[in-house]
Amino acid sequence: MSLAGLGALAAERAVAADTSGYRALVCLFMTGGNDAHNWLVPTDTSNYASYAKVRAELAWPSAKLLPITCNSQGSGRAFGMPQELAPLRTWYESGRAAVLANVGTLVRPVTKAEYQAGSGSVPTKLYSHNDQQSTWQSLAPEGAPSGWGGRMGDLFMSANTQPIFTTVSASGNAVFLTGRSVFQYQVGADGPIGVNALSKSWLMGSTSAAPILRDVLLANGNNDFQTEHTRIMQRSIDTTTTLRTAIDASGIPALTTALTNDSLARQLRIVAQMIAAGPKMGLRRQVFMVSIGGFDSHSNQMRDQPVLMSRVANSVDWFLRSLEGVGMLNNATLFTASDFGRTLVSNGDGSDHGWGSHHFIAGGAVRGTSIYGSFPVTALGTATDVGSGRLLPTTSVTEYAATLGRWMGLTSSELTTVLPNLGNFSNTNLGFMA
Repeated sequence: MSLAGLGALAAERAVAADTSGYRALVCLFMTGGNDAHNWLVPTDTSNYASYAKVRAELAWPSAKLLPITCNSQGSGRAFGMPQELAPLRTWYESGRAAVLANVGTLVRPVTKAEYQAGSGSVPTKLYSHNDQQSTWQSLAPEGAPSGWGGRMGDLFMSANTQPIFTTVSASGNAVFLTGRSVFQYQVGADGPIGVNALSKSWLMGSTSAAPILRDVLLANGNNDFQTEHTRIMQRSIDTTTTLRTAIDASGIPALTTALTNDSLARQLRIVAQMIAAGPKMGLRRQVFMVSIGGFDSHSNQMRDQPVLMSRVANSVDWFLRSLEGVGMLNNATLFTASDFGRTLVSNGDGSDHGWGSHHFIAGGAVRGTSIYGSFPVTALGTATDVGSGRLLPTTSVTEYAATLGRWMGLTSSELTTVLPNLGNFSNTNLGFMA
């Protein structure tokens, strides 16, 4: 189909979606594969004992765990979060953050026996960073042409007065935000990425250099590369002033001193500014992405993991409080994602590539104070252990995405467009969104 045809199709489907009011979805991607076994820890006597035994030197000390409320994982079970996650725990206990247990990439539900026999459908290149990052973001391995966030954007863009701001990345190019017709808009931590040379002060205060350079940059090309360069340059020039004016009036405060130089916090600040400015810019639905690296913890895990936990918790806390301050907390939902989980078993100084993992969802519309899905027994040889404590996911990324898509306003038929393998799963609403 031509791009025009895809655009028309997206416009038609967006009418069916509920785009009343304003809503934003924010993906926080932790690159490298987060070891979430230590982000949510069983604290009842028997389960903590099995956890500590299998984790060995990677086990979080029980004295450094903060208890959380949880009535959804069976009688007698209790859980805690590390002290470094205290800001996230506060949102969880206030009912505005939740945990989804043991979620991972799946083509369809797979049993341990099927996995061991090689007879079940498992994701391609299961423990590969690039391929699993792509599968989390697009439901296909590296080389996928579009992501499920971008495919949502295809259906929402016609509802936005300025569709160019439908999908926005604050962390560089990402397949998650690439659609079939929508183009992801990339911003820097300080806002729109403008062309410095077009400012009047760039060449010793010259008033004639900038217009001449502008003509050169926007000249019609005679090859595909030049044509694409001109298109992107025109888009940058057209949107820079519009977006800069809007975010400057957003009312989002400056970062605290402790977060001023934190790259994740800076990404979340520009996203918060765009969310606060969204309704005034005629936007109804937006999908964002931010990211933080450092989670490939084959070594020095107990040295580095507390720092990463603190960075994520404090940055997300600032983001949520800032949105609450401008009355937009109920309009935004942040969710975490990562390449894969990791092994329960230590390699001596860290953990190796795994599969299923636990993730956070936060925002005013989240049904918090609960762990959704099925939290596994943290031991070896269980029904969810496919080797070294790698978790066989009991909830799929597809179901995770479908629940978020429903909150964004997509219909059941539209969700199958965004998530082609949705029909393989019976639970398309996990219940963590109001």
